[in-house]
Amino acid sequence: MTATKQKLYNTIKLIPDSVAKELLNYADYLTSKYIEKTMPKELIIKNREDLKQKLGKRIAKIESGKAKMLTIDEAFDEIDSV
Repeated sequence: MTATKQKLYNTIKLIPDSVAKELLNYADYLTSKYIEKTMPKELIIKNREDLKQKLGKRIAKIESGKAKMLTIDEAFDEIDSV
């Protein structure tokens, strides 16, 4: 464990549960922001219209034979490999 993580761990042990829940929420927020910066843009869905556009592009590729239809498990495996 790095010194920074050890310091964080020691600090967390002293925090009351009510504050710890807020800290966890903030940690989730920071994690999601980091993931957004490092993930390929085609895997990030910004809003409903963005999702429709990306699904439409995928459907067009499938219909043209440039891509194959994936099962849900295959899709998640492909995402996990990124």
